[in-house]
Amino acid sequence: MNNNQGSVNAIVFDLGGTLIDYAGNHTSWPELEKPGLTAAYNLFFHSGTILPDLKQFIFAGFEILPQRWKLATSGIRNLTVASFLLEILDHLEVQHPDNDTLELTARTYEKAICNSASPIAEGKEVLAELKSRGYKLGLISNTMFSREAHLDDMRRFGLDSYFDSMLFSAESNKWKPNIAPFSSILSDLKELPANSVFVGDDPAADIIGGKAAGMNVVHFLSSNRFPSVNGANPDATIHTLPELIPVIAKISGR
Repeated sequence: MNNNQGSVNAIVFDLGGTLIDYAGNHTSWPELEKPGLTAAYNLFFHSGTILPDLKQFIFAGFEILPQRWKLATSGIRNLTVASFLLEILDHLEVQHPDNDTLELTARTYEKAICNSASPIAEGKEVLAELKSRGYKLGLISNTMFSREAHLDDMRRFGLDSYFDSMLFSAESNKWKPNIAPFSSILSDLKELPANSVFVGDDPAADIIGGKAAGMNVVHFLSSNRFPSVNGANPDATIHTLPELIPVIAKISGR
């Protein structure tokens, strides 16, 4: 493989919306978190936590999550499912459960959403083809979920074995579009930004972040959930994952 600057040696993927669909029938966020909030509410309730009705619990979650996500992606404060649930309880002036119950509830929240996840069409085949061509593969996921939850999904869909390095934001407290997660994964892969491509569906996190890190960026337009963002100018746009193969070859000049 040509290691001169400008050739592509590493390809880094986003996860949700790029390799795995977590949205299901939900067309907006944070609406897609509703199954997790419902499952968490039911477990809290049956564990003896005194709660208002489910609608109030979900409404509080929808109110809190966008601002908390903004703080996380701005690099100000990390976000996990457990910390999010505690903030809902604080907002509702509900007494906290014990730590074991809280952790179990967080995992239950994750499972309620992950159980409905599905692989993006032909993702496994594209990863296999890229790997066979000698590319190093990485993954960066902006997520409040645990590494274990996402690894379970990736194993279920046969995606996990293709990656040389994976970074999950809640675990590392490194969130796109900050440069830190991109720099970290490229350090693990031992590649320069100019010799790497980032592939993702979120213009703000993936295109802006990848470009700021000095990477080539491919926008995977897998849904219409994200608004356009000023300054989000990818090197290429694809509508299906198999389109990535010739795009990588073109960027690499092969």
